[in-house]
Amino acid sequence: MAGPDTTRGGASRRAFLGSAAAASAALAVGAPARAAAPRGRAYRERARIDVHAHHLAPAYVAALRAAGRSTIGGIPIPEWTPELALKFMDGHGIAVQLLSVSDPGVDFLPAPDAAALARTCNDYVAGVVRARPDRFGAIAVVSLQDVAAARAEVARALDVLEHDGIGLLSSSQGRYLGDPAFDGLLADLHRRRAWVFVHPTAVADTDKPAYSLPDFTAEYPFDTTRTIMSLLFNGAFHRYPRIRWHFAHGGGTVAMLRFRLTALTARAKLVGPVIGLPPASSVLTEDSAERALRRAFYDTALIPERPALEAVSAMAGVNSMLFGSDWPFAGLLYGPSGDPQPGLSEVFSDKQRHRIDRRNARAQFRRLRDASVPT
Repeated sequence: MAGPDTTRGGASRRAFLGSAAAASAALAVGAPARAAAPRGRAYRERARIDVHAHHLAPAYVAALRAAGRSTIGGIPIPEWTPELALKFMDGHGIAVQLLSVSDPGVDFLPAPDAAALARTCNDYVAGVVRARPDRFGAIAVVSLQDVAAARAEVARALDVLEHDGIGLLSSSQGRYLGDPAFDGLLADLHRRRAWVFVHPTAVADTDKPAYSLPDFTAEYPFDTTRTIMSLLFNGAFHRYPRIRWHFAHGGGTVAMLRFRLTALTARAKLVGPVIGLPPASSVLTEDSAERALRRAFYDTALIPERPALEAVSAMAGVNSMLFGSDWPFAGLLYGPSGDPQPGLSEVFSDKQRHRIDRRNARAQFRRLRDASVPT
């Protein structure tokens, strides 16, 4: 989790803020839209559904600033407005974005304030969707510090505000999503067959090695991997199979660990008590890991290259992959064309791209099925 702005000294502080402002401006609109590089086939990006995109409500930005936060995961807080989002979308063939709150969610505040900020953010994005229901959907934010408050906000967001899903961070105060403390929340989400978008968060500095790299580089995918393992070995995937899990950034590094997870789940009942697995892992069987990993969904945000895309496809199948941009935070990382996914046609056929770009998402959300998004 990004710490407070600790830059000192007049000149150095002005230089820091100047570079952050420049980076934020670049992040807001991404690289200039240009013609995509030739791919060897006639596929044209159109009517994409972006399941991993973020909004920054004015009250949320104000709260971050008041808490001394100028960066998120090492990235300067970018500018965001619905108008800037539409400009980016129109430049890159994106018909609809599902808007969520990125790391650090709302839990950089004390629990009561965090719950209040979650309500404010959810009300704000509901207004954005009401203004442009043809272009935006909403994923609600909740505070994981107070599970009772989170459950109440889930009900309000889905029943009253009619959000499209719920966003959870990968961990909260050292607890991952498979922790029994979250069972009541997961039971509610299971009963509702909710779409649950899991976005990574940075762990505390005391819980990670000290190296001079921003958290988005490695800690984010690592934390997503940890929460998937937590859900698996605490039996949450087994107990709550109706939750429609969506993991950011291709599921972190989990595709590289599939063999290890499969081997361990196959032996969990036998060796779990000896090696210290959670007691709930006794329900796991030889195919538990494979079934859980193939049942979940994974977005393509920040995995634009062949090795990562092929790994996720091999682990889960093309039907479990969804287009994601991670805009506006990832805008500075896009290539010269400004396209957040320039490599998809190097790996997938036109038919497969059709599924990843829109068909898989369209099948999951009533808003998208009712909207005039081509199939």
